[in-house]
Amino acid sequence: MILACRQLHKAYGIDVILEKITFHIEEREKAAIVGVNGAGKTTLFKVLTGEISADGGEFYLKKDASLGYLAQNIQIDSDRTIYEEMLSVFEKIIQTETNLRELENEIGNLSGQALAEKMEEYATLQHYFEQNDGYSYQSRLRGVLKGLGFADNDCNRPMNQLSGGQKTRVHLAKLLLSKPDILLLDEPTNHLDIAAIEWLEDFLRSYPGAVLIISHDRYFLDRIVTKVIEIENKKSTVYNGNYSFFWQQKEINREIQQKAYEMQQKEIKH
Repeated sequence: MILACRQLHKAYGIDVILEKITFHIEEREKAAIVGVNGAGKTTLFKVLTGEISADGGEFYLKKDASLGYLAQNIQIDSDRTIYEEMLSVFEKIIQTETNLRELENEIGNLSGQALAEKMEEYATLQHYFEQNDGYSYQSRLRGVLKGLGFADNDCNRPMNQLSGGQKTRVHLAKLLLSKPDILLLDEPTNHLDIAAIEWLEDFLRSYPGAVLIISHDRYFLDRIVTKVIEIENKKSTVYNGNYSFFWQQKEINREIQQKAYEMQQKEIKH
């Protein structure tokens, strides 16, 4: 288990937004948060990211687990180009690559114990570089940008000249490349065309971490998630299946509740 909520409660004054929110997410699991507008889905995400605090209940995030959050309205004020902004994801890898080149130049002029120490340092850096796909980060960067609808000649466009939707796509691209242990995505298909949505579906299905999605795109959710957490009347109900299963089960539950109500009314009348 990577994330869990138990009896989570959130209110603003006397206005209760969430109560008795209980669910858990396993590692690598793909799940959806659904509910009508105003149900408290985005509020729940803000609690999970620590942007706001809960008023009650318990929240667990696995120790040392990294969390990435895509909000609906992203503000990136930067003079950097799209490509430079994306490179910021790989700062440690780029620095490691620079250190390796410097060590290569030093090693040629050393011998004995000094050479052995530098070779050991080089081996450690090389291992980190390889383990973190240092040789492929440029191609991965361009692949994600292309998948999300950016052309090659877009890479040199300054961030401060982009629309809000384009900035959101850049932020989503950075999140996907940074590979956090759990992704929280609030309406990720906004600002994406059909081709980009299909690319994102494939990416998320094979994503090595956990994913929690808020979306009104039922077809998008159907292709990705295996668990649906519905927020209704401030409470949560968990359905273990895709969106279609959730909808079918919800209809069955509604019929059961209606029949129970009708029987109760008959009994009262009797």
